[in-house]
Amino acid sequence: METGLAGRTVVVTGGNANIGRAIALAFAAEGAVVVVVGRDEAQGRRVCEQLREQGAADVLWHAADVTDRGQVGGMVAAVQGRFGTVDVLVNNVGGNVDLDAFVDSDPATWEQDIAVNITSTLNCTHAVLPGMIAKEGGRIINIGSTSGIVGDPLLAVYSAMKGAVHAFTKVLAKEVGRQGITVNAIAPYGTPPQNPGEEVSTGSRWHPDGVFARLAATRGDEMHSIGRRTLLQRQFAFPAEIGAAAVFLASDAAAFITGQVLSVDGGTQIA
Repeated sequence: METGLAGRTVVVTGGNANIGRAIALAFAAEGAVVVVVGRDEAQGRRVCEQLREQGAADVLWHAADVTDRGQVGGMVAAVQGRFGTVDVLVNNVGGNVDLDAFVDSDPATWEQDIAVNITSTLNCTHAVLPGMIAKEGGRIINIGSTSGIVGDPLLAVYSAMKGAVHAFTKVLAKEVGRQGITVNAIAPYGTPPQNPGEEVSTGSRWHPDGVFARLAATRGDEMHSIGRRTLLQRQFAFPAEIGAAAVFLASDAAAFITGQVLSVDGGTQIA
């Protein structure tokens, strides 16, 4: 399939780990210009080398905390200064900082979950939209979660924020469609890295010092309790499958698709 993505500028937040890394690699394989945004510079530069090997037309690493509006503005200005435009924005940054019944949760963790999941998406989208509107074209892809559709116990705020990502996707699609911009979301289920030693950053939930490792060591039964069964032989998605979905939604083939939430979940919602 001809995607039409060769030479287009694609910004992937959290593009230095797991799903974000796989998305960046998928766009590189299409010959896109790929901008990787994250906080772990060493890992980001390693990923950029992999993107070049994969066939990216050009690559840029930009260190930024996307929950900070000032840093996001600096990132977008740097991208526009070098490449002139942002054609595709993938709001991939997200995650949870703990696992608790809501009644037992620490309000300090709410703020972190809100910032990393929805504030980051609002910041980056708000920063790139004027440029997309001016040129009457663009693709915005938000990475949500099946948690935002069905709600996962022990992940109340995370689930709520991913639901907010899905709702924002639909509203924004209504607002900017006439300007030639499509807005869609992908809702993955259970997508661990296939090679944690290569695919995670220091801030990743999958890092050996991250929240998943800590919870698995101390509260493994609780983590297992919120899992859902797929309809397939395997119970987890591969990061590359999320990358393939992102490439499709950004491609010319998906020009008439907007306001949608695409689940990549092995059928967990009907299992």
